Amino acid sequence: MRKNMISVIAMALCLSTLVVAAHAGSPPAQAANPTTDAAHDSKMMATDPNNVLAMAYHQSLVAFAAALHGQTVGAGPVNVEFARDAVHEMRRNFDQMKSCNEKYMATISDEVRTNTAPMMQELETHRADLNAQLTELETAVKVDVPDATKVSTLAAGVYSRLETMSKAHQKQMSAKS
Repeated sequence: MRKNMISVIAMALCLSTLVVAAHAGSPPAQAANPTTDAAHDSKMMATDPNNVLAMAYHQSLVAFAAALHGQTVGAGPVNVEFARDAVHEMRRNFDQMKSCNEKYMATISDEVRTNTAPMMQELETHRADLNAQLTELETAVKVDVPDATKVSTLAAGVYSRLETMSKAHQKQMSAKS
C-alpha cells in the first residue's frame, strides 16, 4: 500500500515536472508590438525566476489535487497516510507559491503594480479562497477515518480553483501580448 502511495506521488511530481518543462521549453509568444509596456511587463513576468517558481508550485498543487481526488473518488476508505501526505504537500506548495508571488511583487515598479492592480486583486481573492479550501481539506484528513466523499469533493474544489487561477492568468497574459 505504501509503495502504491509513493508511486502515485512520484507520478504526480513527474507529471507536474513535464508540464513545467513543456512550458519552459516553449518560446514565449511574440507581441504584435513588442515595444509596448504591456508586452514588456508580460515578458518580464514570464521570465522572472520568482514567477517561474510560483508557476511550478502551482502546477505541483494541481498534480497533488488531481492525485488526491483520483485516489478518493468512488473509492472505499481513504488511505489516510496518502491523503495526509498529499494535503501536506499541497499546503507546502501553496505556501511556496505565495512566497514566490510576494518576492516577485517586491521587484516590480510602482507603474507596473498600478497597471496590474485588478489582476493582483483577483489573485489575492483566489489565494484567499484556495487557502480556505486547503484548511478545510487539512481538517478533513486529520480525523482517524476521513470521509472519502468529503475529501474527494474538497480535492476537486481545490483542483477547480487552481484551474480557474490558471485560466485567469493565461487570459491576462494573452491580453498583454
